[in-house]
Amino acid sequence: MRNLLVLTVFILSSVAVSDAAITVMSYNVENLFDSLDDPGKDDKAYLPYSLKQNEDHIEACNKVRVKKWKNECLYFDWTESAKNKKLENIKKVILSSDKNGPDIIAFQEVENINILSELFELLKPYGYVDFALLEGNDYRGIDTAYISKYKIHYKKLHKIKFSPEFKSKDTRPIFEAHIKIGKQLVRLYNIHFPAPYHPVGMRNDSFLSLENLVKSHNDPFIALGDFNVTSKESKEHNTFYKLEENWDISNHEGCMDCKGTHYYWRDKNWSYLDKIMISKNRGLKFNSSSITTVITEINANDDKIPEGFDTKTGHGVSDHLPIFAEILL
Repeated sequence: MRNLLVLTVFILSSVAVSDAAITVMSYNVENLFDSLDDPGKDDKAYLPYSLKQNEDHIEACNKVRVKKWKNECLYFDWTESAKNKKLENIKKVILSSDKNGPDIIAFQEVENINILSELFELLKPYGYVDFALLEGNDYRGIDTAYISKYKIHYKKLHKIKFSPEFKSKDTRPIFEAHIKIGKQLVRLYNIHFPAPYHPVGMRNDSFLSLENLVKSHNDPFIALGDFNVTSKESKEHNTFYKLEENWDISNHEGCMDCKGTHYYWRDKNWSYLDKIMISKNRGLKFNSSSITTVITEINANDDKIPEGFDTKTGHGVSDHLPIFAEILL
């Protein structure tokens, strides 16, 4: 009888520990800009068309080499109403992931604290209490950001330490933030690594910088964001499987019916550019069945491929799907 009682207490205590859980999402919202000119940043494509008729603007746009980006710069009509519609679409996608949205959302490609605060106000009625963005050095002004149902206690940008051949290049830093769940400190790392057209060595250096950060402490941690590693690169360089000694990785643990978070039209190929990664042996565990990409009629087409925001139709959000997971403590 005594052994049965001890076993019952052990089981109940194990359940109690497992009952502490948070839900998290990573979402690259693709050029979430306000409609104002941000001095010192190249945001000229994201202005109302009425402000694009002067010679200086047209001359600057005509210097853009990529035709798609040149046309955006010249003709994209980024009005207040277009911006507000995109914000509303983002809100609906976020809320579709869970009853009242995930506890923590890590965003990539947010222009500034002003547009983040507008999104926060839309989400505030659903239990969100804090948001954070620190300005980096991206020439277009796109940054990483958080909106959270937990108070954010610490905020710091960590620059990537590149090898000598990449010293002249700059990229988005790793955005570290701390939250407390009960008395437990959890460190968050918001990621937006160099784009795939950059050399693979730049992403390797970025992973090394992240590894050095997490080795500097013993706290549980979550790294989430846009790692920008294509399926082709991941396969050729075994990028993520060689991290499994210290990390659990979202699409390795669950999301078995998912195709990816980004579809590259030229190659007709899916990639998990966006991931959630958690520390092994530091008290965190995925609820594997919860891991999913968030697909709705708002942010994807009929083939469930993510679509960027269209100012004419009001459809779409981003060329990335958000990824969602529940994490047990």
